[in-house]
Amino acid sequence: MPTPAPAERRRRLARYLLPALCALGLAGAAARAENAAAEPKRAAEVAQVVWGIISYVRWPAPHAELHICLAGDTKYADALLDAPAAGAQPRSRNLRLAAGAAAPTPEQCQVLYIGSVADAERDKLYAQIIGRPILAISEPIVPCSVATMFCLKLRDAQVTFDVNLDAIARSGLRVHPNALRIARRSPQP
Repeated sequence: MPTPAPAERRRRLARYLLPALCALGLAGAAARAENAAAEPKRAAEVAQVVWGIISYVRWPAPHAELHICLAGDTKYADALLDAPAAGAQPRSRNLRLAAGAAAPTPEQCQVLYIGSVADAERDKLYAQIIGRPILAISEPIVPCSVATMFCLKLRDAQVTFDVNLDAIARSGLRVHPNALRIARRSPQP
């Protein structure tokens, strides 16, 4: 059978491939729209879990107001800061740490919420907060390390977290055992 002319090949491709490509494009657009619609719900779930963790923590010295610092590119911080605090702990201010800035003092921040940060900057930040009474919580995109006390994990149906007992012990913070039990009950990968 002779090979069709280039024009005929283009017509055949257009007739068979164009509808398939359009269907794939529509399916991709539908998936992106579904993910975008799910993001606010996921952000609210992350905020609820973080405030739940905070409600189980006691600092060595009580603070009249809770100060939250944000480090790096955070995906869920807006929802966290907009959500009502669990319990009666009032918040006074939130501080976004500039890249390369010195780590906050316990008087400046009681909670450090960590997003995506360059490795060298994250190592420097961790070295400065180890042993301080600053509750360090990392977003799911951040690897759990020696200084992070709670590491959030996203599952299909829920937000869970891992606990770093060594970091908590070094910090001087007291965490209610219920928070530790919740972490142990979380499904493992």
